[in-house]
Amino acid sequence: MQERFCKCGNRVMVQYHSKKDEAWFTRFWVMGNTFGKTIRVCPVCGSPLDINSLK
Repeated sequence: MQERFCKCGNRVMVQYHSKKDEAWFTRFWVMGNTFGKTIRVCPVCGSPLDINSLK
C-alpha cells in the first residue's frame, strides 16, 4: 500500500491489486485504529478519489 493525500490534505491509503486474469486496479482505504475500510470518496471533503488527483 502507498500513502497518498487528497486535495484537502486527508490521508488515503492506495492498494494496487490484480486478479489473475484481470488488469491492475486501485482500491482506496481509510485506516482506523484497528481496521480499515474501502472508500470511493474522501470522507473529509467528499471529492471522488482518483489516483491521478492524489498527491
